[in-house]
Amino acid sequence: MRSLHGFLGLALVVLGLGVSDSAGAGFSLFAPSWGDVVVATDMTEAGRALTPPTPEKPVYYLGQSLGNRLGSIAGDRLPEVEEMNLFIAKVLAKQGYLPAKRGVVEPTLFLVVQWGYLEPGSGELPWFLGYDARQDIAAPVFPGMLGPEVFRRGMRSRTTETILDYASTPIYGIIVTAFEYESASTPKPVIYWQSRISLPANGKSMAQALPAMVLSAASAIGRESKTPTLLNVDQREVRVELGELEYRGVVEESGSAGEKRNSK
Repeated sequence: MRSLHGFLGLALVVLGLGVSDSAGAGFSLFAPSWGDVVVATDMTEAGRALTPPTPEKPVYYLGQSLGNRLGSIAGDRLPEVEEMNLFIAKVLAKQGYLPAKRGVVEPTLFLVVQWGYLEPGSGELPWFLGYDARQDIAAPVFPGMLGPEVFRRGMRSRTTETILDYASTPIYGIIVTAFEYESASTPKPVIYWQSRISLPANGKSMAQALPAMVLSAASAIGRESKTPTLLNVDQREVRVELGELEYRGVVEESGSAGEKRNSK
């Protein structure tokens, strides 16, 4: 996993859960056929030692939203950052990740979220999509040269075919990264896992795509699998009504998270 230290150092405002599924105002989607989202999760040994949360046995977090850090294209319709933060918080809550409230429930995780637009040809897409040549029966044996592997292309799994197809087109991407809360703002943060969610950008706006991506990928966020996970987003309609924004707290820029909590 590449270094994630750059995610830290910004002030954080954690948003409460003021969202309910209903046919109300807010995001309204979507096209009848959007295919699959690809969810690739990298897990560390420290992350594997954790018990995955459930709604009955939740874990508590503070978080940092970097918003549209991955980039965008001119003319695209972007989601409102606060609305997107609230939507992600609500989806995570249904998986057992709940916002902490200091003095009532203390955090054990520090979650960092960012999203945006990725162009093909940058060298980032295969990694973002979780491509692993060891899992590709038709991966080139000698870079830049054709070999007997070309006759195995028809034997590729649907997951590999989807990843390679998406790697040749612009995609919208979302990254959710989990750190140990106590070490999150220290020089050596403990990383538990990182989930990357992808969907082709063609024929949709970022404002339409991102909520659908999070909702469809919910069950795979923070869950390790042997290969990237494909989750269907076809023929569904999501309408989200945003409620009141609830202030949860601020993590300052300097010092460790644990030191800040203990100083109160």
